[in-house]
Amino acid sequence: MSLSIEESEIAAEETLQNLSSQMFKLRLYSVLLILFGCLISGLNVYLFVLPIDNEIINIGLILPAVFSLLFAFFIVSRRRKTERDFINQFDMTELFDVSDEQKRFEEYQKILAVRIRESSMNVSPLMNRGGDEKGPDWGKTDFKMGVEPVRRDALIESDKYDGLEDELTVGEQLRAVADQNYAEMAQKRWAEAESKDVDLIEYGVEKLGDLVRTDYFETNVEEGIFSKTANPEDKDSK
Repeated sequence: MSLSIEESEIAAEETLQNLSSQMFKLRLYSVLLILFGCLISGLNVYLFVLPIDNEIINIGLILPAVFSLLFAFFIVSRRRKTERDFINQFDMTELFDVSDEQKRFEEYQKILAVRIRESSMNVSPLMNRGGDEKGPDWGKTDFKMGVEPVRRDALIESDKYDGLEDELTVGEQLRAVADQNYAEMAQKRWAEAESKDVDLIEYGVEKLGDLVRTDYFETNVEEGIFSKTANPEDKDSK
C-alpha cells in the first residue's frame, strides 16, 4: 500500500528523530568522557603539586585520563560515521558536506520522505503474468478433427480466468522501470542528436521525418548506399 505525502513525511521525521537521538547520545558520552578526562588530569596536576612522592598514584591517574580522552575522540568519530552510514543508505551523500547541521537535517527529511513514499508505491505495469502454469482453457479439450468447434462467449465464461493473473515479481518490476527510464533517456538523446544535426539545421527543419519533405535525399543520392551500410566489412576490406 502506497503512503501519502503526509504519511511519508511523518515516517521520515520519525527516522530522523531516531538518528538525532543516537547522535545526541554519542555526543553526550563524548562530552562526559572529556570532562572526566579533564577532571582526572586536573586532579593529577593537583597531586603532582602536593609534596606526595608516589609514582603509582600519578600513573594510576594518568592512564584513566588518557584512555577517557582517547575513547571520547573515538565516540566523536563514531558519531560522524553513524551519520555517514545513514546518508549512504538513502543515497544522500551530496549533503554530507553541508556544514549547518540544522539545514542538513532539513534536507535529509525532504529527500527521505520522497524515498519512503517511492519505496511504498506498488509499481505494477499493465502487463501481468499468469500464475497458473497450465494457462487458460483455449477450447481444445473438446476439439475434433474436421468439426468446427463451438464458439465460446468470453463474457459468459470469463469466470474461468479469475485468479490466473498475478502481480509482477520485484525483479520484473525493476526491469519494467529500467525499460521506461531507458526509453526516456533514448528519446532525450535522439532529440539532442536531431537538434545538433547539421543537415537538419541547414534545411531549417527540426525532425528527421521533416527532412523527407525536402529535396535532401534527391540531392544527396549515392549509388549502392544501402549495400555499404548493410555490409560495412566489405567496405573495410576494400
